[in-house]
Amino acid sequence: MFAWYTLGWFVVAWCRCLRRSRDLGAFVAPGAPFVHDGAIEARMVSALGAKSAGKVALYTVRGGQCFLPREQLEQRQLQDEWLALSRIFGFAEYSLGVLAHAELFTGAAGGVATDEHRNELYEFTDRKGRRLALRGDVTPQFMAMLRDQGEAAGGASPCGAVAPSQLSKWFTLADCWRYERPGHCRRRNHLQWTCDIVGVPGPEAEIELLTMLVTFFRKIGLTSEDVAIHLSHRDIVPAMLGVLGKSTSDSQWLHEFRKVLDKYRKVSQPEFEAMLALLGFTPAETAALLDLIANCRTLSSIEGVFPADAAFVKVLRRIVEGLERAKCADWITFDTSIVRGSDYYTGAVFECFDRSHPQSRALAGGGRYDNCLPDLRGDERQLSHAVGFGMGNVAIAELLRSRGRFAPWSLADVVVFTPPSGDEQSTSSGGDLQRVHDVIDGLRQSGLRVYHYYKSSKWQKALDFADRVGAPIFVHPDVGTSGVAYQVHRLADRSKVKLDGDDLERVVDHIRGQVAEHVELQKT
Repeated sequence: MFAWYTLGWFVVAWCRCLRRSRDLGAFVAPGAPFVHDGAIEARMVSALGAKSAGKVALYTVRGGQCFLPREQLEQRQLQDEWLALSRIFGFAEYSLGVLAHAELFTGAAGGVATDEHRNELYEFTDRKGRRLALRGDVTPQFMAMLRDQGEAAGGASPCGAVAPSQLSKWFTLADCWRYERPGHCRRRNHLQWTCDIVGVPGPEAEIELLTMLVTFFRKIGLTSEDVAIHLSHRDIVPAMLGVLGKSTSDSQWLHEFRKVLDKYRKVSQPEFEAMLALLGFTPAETAALLDLIANCRTLSSIEGVFPADAAFVKVLRRIVEGLERAKCADWITFDTSIVRGSDYYTGAVFECFDRSHPQSRALAGGGRYDNCLPDLRGDERQLSHAVGFGMGNVAIAELLRSRGRFAPWSLADVVVFTPPSGDEQSTSSGGDLQRVHDVIDGLRQSGLRVYHYYKSSKWQKALDFADRVGAPIFVHPDVGTSGVAYQVHRLADRSKVKLDGDDLERVVDHIRGQVAEHVELQKT
């Protein structure tokens, strides 16, 4: 049976790849220097790819993320939100190198490892013959670090600080690499915001992490009408099969069924039904399964199908009750097709989706992964309980960009022009230039971003540059017989005012006020 199933799976997957490569148009051509879609990719390729057209870009690998300043600012805005929210919730930040021993990700050393980890691993041998790999997920590293640090410290903490074993909430921004085919919202590397709660066996951990995700979405201007959090539990799959009268005694068959179920939103219904048929589902059983998936969308519907005293139903009920107290329950929809990380997730699982494009790649996902480390002793036993989520930068950035949620790009708040030193057209004296530098320093000391432009001797070129980089204010010295003055241009309405250069404090205060007005207008 499995030989025919494997052959059928291969045919379906091959047809699926052909259809995606023909219809989506999102796969990056070999050698393309950047991997952004649509207008952003076109702009970046035209900027940097002209000379390397038809050649392999050497500064990155196909599918690797690279950003020009405008896109990098978007990434920085996203990262700042991640950092700020993690700290608001009291999570402790850690950092781990992207390179580690391959056995950590293949399962040879025990711990968290999945088929996905193994199949998409960037693995190689170094000069000393060690098998190393670029991490595809930070969770295996994180749990191994906690275990090893606990063994080394013996529960103690250096310099009187909090010991790792005393901390429950952790977060990091980790660069992760996976050898997968680049496509829409899929890159070979992504920056992942990962948050984990360790040592808490109850659903309070899931409730806080889900509340954290909802808070993040709200902070970036999204609502429950934009994003849905699909919630399920690992034990729902065998329970659902039990309702259908299907046996779950064959672990290999159950594993294959989970893989098919994971394709529910990713393939067409005929393709999905064909995959189920290869697993031995009759048309009636397939129809019943589709009906279960479609109708089990609320807690009450879950309780109506499965025994109310089932352990997973009780867990899901407590999670929903906690989210109701946190005023986040309207973001939740139950989804029995969620089979995320069935290799190591042991309890509740969840994924976040754009409601307008539910078939797109998940914005974030996570769940409970208890007992992922073997042979724990003493204080290490707290590592038996863990819940976490990860959010990559690719899908969420695409969503924010499509909704216009990123702030407009601006390299500086103020562009200040002075002619290049030694320029024959310059009439500024050393004292005049000193006052200009005093103004620049005063503005920077006040916290403004100041770009000092001295590339050209013509202030009109500097003005054009200020406009291009999104600076709201442009300043250039206006030298006269009675001393130096400053022409302050407000680029939004092309108005300008002349200020006395001898009153440094007034000049700085006026420019700061102009920038503040611009910021307020941007908020409206």
